Amino acid sequence: MKKMLLLLPAIAIVAIGSAFLLLSCKKDIPTEMAITPSSTPQLDIGDEATATVTIEADGVKSLKYYKVVDTQRDAGTDVTSQLVRSENTYTYNFTYTVQEFDDLHTLGFEFELTDDENEVKTVGLVVNINISVKSMFVKYDWKVTASSWLGMDVLTPADAAIIYRFNEDGTYEEDLGVDYADDFHHFCFWVYKETPDNGDTISVVRLIRRLKQGDDMAIDEYYDYMITAANESEMTMFWDVAVFGLLDIQNTFKSQAKGAFVPYGTAAMEAIVMANTSLSCSNIDNSLLTIR
Repeated sequence: MKKMLLLLPAIAIVAIGSAFLLLSCKKDIPTEMAITPSSTPQLDIGDEATATVTIEADGVKSLKYYKVVDTQRDAGTDVTSQLVRSENTYTYNFTYTVQEFDDLHTLGFEFELTDDENEVKTVGLVVNINISVKSMFVKYDWKVTASSWLGMDVLTPADAAIIYRFNEDGTYEEDLGVDYADDFHHFCFWVYKETPDNGDTISVVRLIRRLKQGDDMAIDEYYDYMITAANESEMTMFWDVAVFGLLDIQNTFKSQAKGAFVPYGTAAMEAIVMANTSLSCSNIDNSLLTIR
């Protein structure tokens, strides 16, 4: 009986100690994470997407964010050192400048928190972007569906057959169609410039190519198209063919979903163009890549 009485205080001490250990292992506060806003307003290229990440936690081991483009996320950026702490509250102010061609993709950012007990929390930011006129060129294939000068229709069957394709890297191609395939040109570069202070011209697109001059010679050739109206379906633009005295030709440029496309009209014609070193785009005068 005495042994039992002696054991009772010992058991009580162990029980109290165990309870203390359990209580001491519990978090003072549960880890929480929030972002404001979770979705941006409609932004343009060059605008800034901003958001504030707020964390409530006993401690933070790391905070990373991932850029997510069309559901594919990058390797991530660690911004733990940029957290601002006030007791158990941590804040991170995020800023991202919308880049050229971001508007061709779904874009977002995922923020990943690991607290001091390795609990992981995530929040996300959706970036909404208005498509730019420049990106409209890249998103679709384009065709000239109408061309007029002084009220006269000047669209030739050959020009009507062309499908234009503009690439993000600044190159462009033309599918001339099987019936009009030729090796007179090597289609090289396109340059785009916004012109907000130029009357009703909202922007200019320049197409630069090499023009064949005999079997082993070629010269640079380019045309500037003044765009006066543009949306994802249709553009209105004016251009000059000064050598023929045709000024202010009005073209209607219509988009179509990207589909079958054969540069120069046939694979054989493309091979001929590529084999002609005088037509190489590497010969283009670099000064033409800047619209003054």
